[in-house]
Amino acid sequence: MTLAFEFSPELQRYERELKEWSVARIRPHARQADTDHRPPANYREIFETCPVKISKHVAKGRDNDLPKFPDGELMRVMAQYEGLNYGDTWAQSYVSGGIGHVVVSLLGTPEQIDRWYEPVVRGGGVTGFGLSEPGAGSDTSGLATRAVRDGDSWVINGSKIFCSHAASAEYVVAFAVTDSEKGIASAEAFVIERGTPGLVILKENEDKLGLRAWETTQIGFEDCVVPLENRLGHDPSAGTNGAGGARLSALSVLNQNRPNVSALSTTVAQAALDLTGELLHEQRLGFRADRWSLIQRELEGMAAALTRNRHLNRYAQWMRQHDLQNRVEASMAKAFGPPTSERVVRRCMQLLGPEGTSTELLLEKWYRDLKILDIFEGTGQIQRVIVAKDFAKRARG
Repeated sequence: MTLAFEFSPELQRYERELKEWSVARIRPHARQADTDHRPPANYREIFETCPVKISKHVAKGRDNDLPKFPDGELMRVMAQYEGLNYGDTWAQSYVSGGIGHVVVSLLGTPEQIDRWYEPVVRGGGVTGFGLSEPGAGSDTSGLATRAVRDGDSWVINGSKIFCSHAASAEYVVAFAVTDSEKGIASAEAFVIERGTPGLVILKENEDKLGLRAWETTQIGFEDCVVPLENRLGHDPSAGTNGAGGARLSALSVLNQNRPNVSALSTTVAQAALDLTGELLHEQRLGFRADRWSLIQRELEGMAAALTRNRHLNRYAQWMRQHDLQNRVEASMAKAFGPPTSERVVRRCMQLLGPEGTSTELLLEKWYRDLKILDIFEGTGQIQRVIVAKDFAKRARG
């Protein structure tokens, strides 16, 4: 890695191959996936043609058979986000496979990891992640779902919204308070397997503004009973309730993925900028020389903004790759990337005029996708609060 945080030549080649493939095989299905609110029916066959190996989320430090690069596994994942989603965002809904199993790898005992993490990574399964709740959204201090110990079981009641992949997941990792007096400090993570009585799918997929092919589910827990060993980190010798502290590990997973979400937004904006540049160059003879000069400067300015996005994203993930605390840097990337990318795509649509908002192009779809990416993995507002608090703390010394 250089100070500019460029990928190694090997990883650049990996990203380039993935980008070229995604334009040829992913982008042609983008409009239909948006209309149908799901990936194309033959998505498995499409991905079988991918020229490079790609992955679902894999926890840092875990063995896998993916290509190795000097940059490290987390940087490879970021290159995958940049290359794959250049074609269109629907592909990520298939590849991500959720992050529930990554939480298992962080909080689980060796036995739990063998049971719930390894099979998913090896077999390509899907896992759900349940943290956000109605009325609380990104504010994890408002966690209201309760888990009560009852003999050899936990009884869970509550609900979750925007739970990625929950309707099709093999299991959902859901967070619940185990002690009403301690509140969020007693939060624990529970593995709730598909088909468990009391696990109710309230809404299979939210009718969202963008990212419509991504399955985001509303689920409920109605006296949902799970065995004691389904609490991640379960220790038979522990007391009546859990040990608490699971919330911090949940947020740690989000810290790891926030730079990737920003990378996703950046590559979508880059795709829009590249397409806009090509179309405007075709129309160049229709512009006066002074007008064309202004357009060129605008295109160059937007390209520079996206380059800043990439450097910030890669820096935040590079820190994580090297076991450095990146909570603030991950929030910076998430706070800066999606809104900057949104402004780039909006300006691209304006430069193209009526054609820019037409469904004949994908720019209006990508703009809607970017509005959602500013919310996912922690809203931009909350990320800016995190960064501002850190700056204030530094100023106080």
